Amino acid sequence: MRAFDRIASNIPLYGDNLLALPDRVKAQAQDIHFKAGQPVAVCGREGVVFLKQEVSTAGIQELFFHICGQSVFSHEEEIRQGYVQVDGLCRAGICGTAVLESGRIKGLRDVTSIVFRIPRDSPGCGDRLFLSGVDFMGGALIAGEPGSGKTTLLRDIARSLSLGRFGPGRRVAVLDSRGELGAFDLGPLSDVLRNCPKAAGFEMAIRSLSPEIILCDELAPGDIEAVKNAARAGVGLIATLHSGADPRGRRICQELLSTGAFGALITLKGRESPCQVLSVERIGGEPTLRESRAG
Repeated sequence: MRAFDRIASNIPLYGDNLLALPDRVKAQAQDIHFKAGQPVAVCGREGVVFLKQEVSTAGIQELFFHICGQSVFSHEEEIRQGYVQVDGLCRAGICGTAVLESGRIKGLRDVTSIVFRIPRDSPGCGDRLFLSGVDFMGGALIAGEPGSGKTTLLRDIARSLSLGRFGPGRRVAVLDSRGELGAFDLGPLSDVLRNCPKAAGFEMAIRSLSPEIILCDELAPGDIEAVKNAARAGVGLIATLHSGADPRGRRICQELLSTGAFGALITLKGRESPCQVLSVERIGGEPTLRESRAG
């Protein structure tokens, strides 16, 4: 069953209409958008498809409680970060009114929008990186804008390393802090640590799983020290970072590259060309691959 159908089957009130959409719409869908007082919207690479069915205020609340398993408290930490992990299927973004405490977000109330991100699996999308000589054992930072295929590419790299498709099979620890990376089979040597903050996850993986490589998604400024610790432990690190076409323009990118954990910076083209590589740069060396955006 495709990811879209798996997610739609778990959405009450609106699931049947979503499942009835044409396959071509499902295939290019990137997220399903629910907003109170508006029609359900399926957003994808080819545009937006609106369902005739409108989302009521009561409907959005019912959907919110459903994805929380009727226990909002058990998802409190996720909600504080603006999402809910949905049964290992995907991440649902939550929008509403922020509740602040001492200047920090304590939670959300009056939920008005829920956005289900559709996870992708594209076996072989990372092959070109292996064939072009990227040394993933030396670490790689994958940068790109939202929707550019960072997570999909990360999954395929993990699977190829685990299966030994381009060399000996590697022991891979996958830190799936937001429940998106482990939605598909990542091979026999990939161990997935779910729902664990990255800092603690790095330490647990290194101590308990004996990994050769650690993979994680969406690095943030608070992860810098954990990245340094992984580099000191001699473990290869492959991670992603939100950025535009010039990731070095972000301070966090510069700080991450300075840790010594990454031997390559991989920049993706963007949401119009998911998983397509714009450039690969050896840190401290010359670019190994560079394409135009139209290429």
